[in-house]
Amino acid sequence: MAMIETIRTTVVKRDWLSEEGVDEGLGVVQLYPGPMLVDLVALVGYRLGRIRGALAAAVGFLSPSLVLVLGLSWAYFRYGSSPATRDLAIGLDGLVVGVLASVTMDLGTKHARSRLGALLALGAFAVGLGGANVLWAVLGAFMVGALMLRDKAKNEPAPNTLGKQSLRALALACVPGIVVVGGVVLAALASGALAAVSADMAKAGSVAFGNGAAILPVLQQDVLAHHWMTSRQFEVGVAIGQITPGPVLTTAAFVGFAVAGWWGGLVGGIAVFAPSIAMTMIVGEVYPFLRRLRWLRGAIAGLLASFTGLMANMVLTLGRPILSVPAALGLAAAAFVAVRVYRMHTLVVFAAGLAVWGAYLATGGPR
Repeated sequence: MAMIETIRTTVVKRDWLSEEGVDEGLGVVQLYPGPMLVDLVALVGYRLGRIRGALAAAVGFLSPSLVLVLGLSWAYFRYGSSPATRDLAIGLDGLVVGVLASVTMDLGTKHARSRLGALLALGAFAVGLGGANVLWAVLGAFMVGALMLRDKAKNEPAPNTLGKQSLRALALACVPGIVVVGGVVLAALASGALAAVSADMAKAGSVAFGNGAAILPVLQQDVLAHHWMTSRQFEVGVAIGQITPGPVLTTAAFVGFAVAGWWGGLVGGIAVFAPSIAMTMIVGEVYPFLRRLRWLRGAIAGLLASFTGLMANMVLTLGRPILSVPAALGLAAAAFVAVRVYRMHTLVVFAAGLAVWGAYLATGGPR
């Protein structure tokens, strides 16, 4: 919410869009998959300068966090095997579990309150728990939502502040999407670690709605299925995505670095955002039509409910390694309360939590 307000203030102050235009854009980017904040920034850029504007805005928004994540990834994989770092990582695991548990509860409060929403969440949780591909849960929730939640979606008139559609503009807006699809197909057919990272990160970024946290379960399943890293290493990547500025999905750069070094980190960080940025350009042109489709809004409601279950399964999976460490469990509970009850910023929670854990280790606390 703080980042949304920062984006709104910046855009309005520079007279790029009105405050109403930014709020409308925030509604637009929730109609298709991808990290919401990145897509909002790309949509603002598209409104100002079409394709070049969207790319410039996305690059400007993502570059600082990607640089930081790549630097921290190098430091972790260079020094992370030391005993002191491993002990510190246990406390980091607890903090990640506590923060993600709060995110899961937020998702459930907003999107799984109805009986059907709760059933979709439980179904997705069961799919993840059983080890099946979570994309089946995503597809099922989409279809159920389209059929059974469409009547609950508001039938609002399409606003006209995004401009009139143009066949030529729509055709040009599709070009980046065609390039992304072609690149993903080639990566899927090619061999090698770099190609596998490209294809899998693009797939993860293409299926989840709402925010980066909702995409993490899909990313986690791919990472563990490929044996690219351990569950604990993935938790470190999630933490790095949380504590650095920008979207949490920059965790993909950490994954890419683990698989293929610097080039893998760069490619992974770009590939996970590329599909939704390309979709943003297309949606920017066809939004007035899409906004009227009640079945689509119902489908999105179903998806968001299912992501609650996927996130709950992810918290369970990441929490298993700390079950035998009572102090880490206590740290997880403290992080949950700090974020959920006191609404503390995650950066403050991680900094304070690691300081407390470091003091605990210094006093000879059990590992």
